[in-house]
Amino acid sequence: MYTEIKICKLCKSKNLELVLDLADLPIGDKYLPEEKKNESKQLYPLKIMMCCDCGNYQNSGYVDPKIIYNFYLSRPATTNPQLSGAYKEYADYLFKNYSNGKEKLKAYEAGSNDGTFIEYMKKDLKMQVLGIEPSPNLSKQANDRSVETINDYFNTEVASKIADKYGQADFFITNHTASNIVDFEDFLNGVKIILKDDGVFSLQTFYHKDVIEHNLIENFTHEHLNYFYIKPLQTFLKNNGMEIFDLKLVPAKGGSFRAFIQKINGPNKKQEIVDTIQKEEEIFGMNDAKIHERVASFIADTKSKLQDLIENKNSQGKKIAAYGTSIGGTTFIFNYEIADALRFMVDDDPYRQGLLSPHFHIPVVSKEEIFKQEIDTIIILAPLYFDQIANKNLEFTKNGGTFVKIWPNFEIKKTDDN
Repeated sequence: MYTEIKICKLCKSKNLELVLDLADLPIGDKYLPEEKKNESKQLYPLKIMMCCDCGNYQNSGYVDPKIIYNFYLSRPATTNPQLSGAYKEYADYLFKNYSNGKEKLKAYEAGSNDGTFIEYMKKDLKMQVLGIEPSPNLSKQANDRSVETINDYFNTEVASKIADKYGQADFFITNHTASNIVDFEDFLNGVKIILKDDGVFSLQTFYHKDVIEHNLIENFTHEHLNYFYIKPLQTFLKNNGMEIFDLKLVPAKGGSFRAFIQKINGPNKKQEIVDTIQKEEEIFGMNDAKIHERVASFIADTKSKLQDLIENKNSQGKKIAAYGTSIGGTTFIFNYEIADALRFMVDDDPYRQGLLSPHFHIPVVSKEEIFKQEIDTIIILAPLYFDQIANKNLEFTKNGGTFVKIWPNFEIKKTDDN
């Protein structure tokens, strides 16, 4: 079920160095009903390795993807209207800048989730679309809303079948999927098969420079196998017949990049920003193994403050809960060691309510339980959305409740706080 990775996933070097040793984790999104809860008990190592030759960062191993994606709960664009709006802007940008006046455009997406992104390309931009999604429940949701989706993992074999049946794509898209791929070289070979010679491969993923700079530790999960930044990715792409010709830095997930990629000698001129960002990475020290020490220090400091808070609340007989059940929430619970303190976890998504958290089997409930069970303190495990959560639950703080903010700084927020 768990396979150790002994070579760099990009350049195949064996010269790997441990840069961040994190708590062992279960599958982060494995929230299950009572009768299946033991399926989420297994813990797996999570260590971040650096390739000392090309500078790539990656996990020390991977869990069988079938275990992760056989039933997947994360539907970010559906549950987050802000992200859904950003996806519309993204699709419009692709169409406006790279359709080159062509009609009857084809857009395919790998890791298409419930089809939200390409549904917009189909309905509003009138493209022929196709999703490729490994999770059976999410691909069914997409097909149920008339977004044609293949339930499979994208690779060279699948790419060949799609190209034969549907033709090559003008746009091939992967949004927050590239970091999850076990064999990224095979994935890229599939892209080259399925993409027209003048087509655009658009890759959006979280930016590891932002992860380090802003302590975005929720990105450290078993779903994420690669921690991309531009320099090693561009080197890998060029070694495999493709290149980044344009880039955008976007706020998704606290900091992501959107790379526009074409086949070598493609029609699009390389923009200056591609080299500029690589120079910024070099100045920041992205190829320095010690740069992750700042992340380790942040984790240790936040953990200490949380443990002091929990000890204080326990001594007063106060009840503590958590808000948010994202994959990253599992990373927080294990690295900060707060599971025993939580009465339950709140989530606004009915899809998750009634389930039990990975490994510790903490119940997931609606926010009505906050008052029923007289909770005093809530730790927000979706820190990027702290303000939205707090503003939707003003009654809690008005009645004396306390929210705990764990990022970017540790803060205890009460009703009289600004």
